[in-house]
Amino acid sequence: MLVAGSVDLSIDSPASATALEINLEQSPMRGIDGLMAEAIEQGRGDHPAVVLDDGSALTYRELEARVAAGANELAALGLARGERVALIGENSADMVVALFAAMRTGAWAVPLNPRMSAAEIDGICAHCEPRLAYLATGSSAEAEAHAQRLGAAGALHSLPQGRLLRSELPGAQAEPAAADDVDPVALMIYTSGSTGTPKGVMLTHANLRFVTGRSLHQEVLLPDDVLFHALPISHSFGLITALMGALRAGATIRLVERFSAQVLGAAIASGGVNVVMGVPAMYARLHDWVQQQGRPLTPNRLRLAFIGGSLVDATRKAQTEALLGIRLHHGYGLSESSPIAARTIGHPPPAEVTAGWPVPGIEVEVQDPHGRSLPAGQPGEVCIRGRNVMKGYFRDPAQTAVAIDARGWLHTGDIGCFGPAGDLSIVGRIKEMIIRGGFNVYPAEVERAIAAFADVAQCAVVGCATDGDEEIVAYIEPAAGRQIDTQALGSFLRERLTPYKVPSRLIVMEHLPASTTGKLLKAQLKNMAAATAAADRERP
Repeated sequence: MLVAGSVDLSIDSPASATALEINLEQSPMRGIDGLMAEAIEQGRGDHPAVVLDDGSALTYRELEARVAAGANELAALGLARGERVALIGENSADMVVALFAAMRTGAWAVPLNPRMSAAEIDGICAHCEPRLAYLATGSSAEAEAHAQRLGAAGALHSLPQGRLLRSELPGAQAEPAAADDVDPVALMIYTSGSTGTPKGVMLTHANLRFVTGRSLHQEVLLPDDVLFHALPISHSFGLITALMGALRAGATIRLVERFSAQVLGAAIASGGVNVVMGVPAMYARLHDWVQQQGRPLTPNRLRLAFIGGSLVDATRKAQTEALLGIRLHHGYGLSESSPIAARTIGHPPPAEVTAGWPVPGIEVEVQDPHGRSLPAGQPGEVCIRGRNVMKGYFRDPAQTAVAIDARGWLHTGDIGCFGPAGDLSIVGRIKEMIIRGGFNVYPAEVERAIAAFADVAQCAVVGCATDGDEEIVAYIEPAAGRQIDTQALGSFLRERLTPYKVPSRLIVMEHLPASTTGKLLKAQLKNMAAATAAADRERP
């Protein structure tokens, strides 16, 4: 149960994770839902696992008890191995319990962000056909609205802050699997990728145990860490890298329902957390809050600041490092790779922005269109192979075959190249590459140049078809309380970019369209650019 009152979050000197890793790897057949039991076996049963906004907490022993109770209740409802459970809610203790309880029954957890529209939620549920849907109504008004809309009324003793909906869909039956299947699916993350159509990424217990084991090996998180966790646990970064990675290490998770720059700033200033993970938009908002408050965040007790979820530019990196007083680590991966492939951890963070070095045990190659490995310095498609690669897309063997070739390489669709030191840089996406005047233009390069201009919060560059060519269109969001002088920005870019790479249009928007996880919606911007170009052509 929840334990009300204060919780000791003192941060001791980092402890080595080596012994813990060796012991945990002695039971490779254990599911990812066994993380809490393993922490108890390592003597961390009374250590805080999850601390909530109100100061209440669940120890590892209490979290394990609630997961066990939840799994028993779900099994009593007839939930079978291979059936899907949709979990709709914000970060909360109940969502954590529901996730692990569903996986413990052998079902597949399908976490969804309640801030998604009704059409998005219904579309995903129509595709994955869950046997049960749990809505953590106590976590947000949006989850409550979905529950009312769907008519969810059931309840579970182990999940008191939500409601349950049972599906009678004919397709909700369990996915066929051999009784001796040693690599069962644990959860399914929905991602639209470059197609715009949601695809269910099937990740297995083995995938998740491997990547959390790699995190433990690289000491991304340590047993005495307190992690500030505001990333949605419906997203692979928040769910796997942060939540599961912390539980595998036996660390404490300061679980925040929704991101607030004020809450993060206060947690850093008070010394209550020593690890922060976030997407670029979170660090940008933290910087703006500090500027408005005039309250520095140094000195502090931070051991690690990690940024992921989308590409980071050199300006944001330098700004964040000055803000926090430590070097900013970053990495690269996607949901289909669980979601890691490379990161800077284990190496001094490079001065330039790169994706880092391949994680030990994971192969990363830059390949040409014929699948041949390219040498350092030559750009090509980034391909990943290893135990982190997904089982496939749910009920979509055709797309799975496109994504994973016969040799086991996951084709990311990203364009990258290796530097002389062996670190990987991402320069763009194959489908986003712009061909202007016969020259290839990678949006990421232009975006980095724009981001270096004063007063830019974030930007996105897209291509727009014209008569026999493509033009480059840049959308720019100014920093809070600032304005962008587009003429000055144009001059700035002409000094830093080859002429054919300079955008023909610079469009300032108060806020760029983004997903619930902060990822910029480039497809929407590309449609806007096309509509604007069509309207211009129609003018007399």
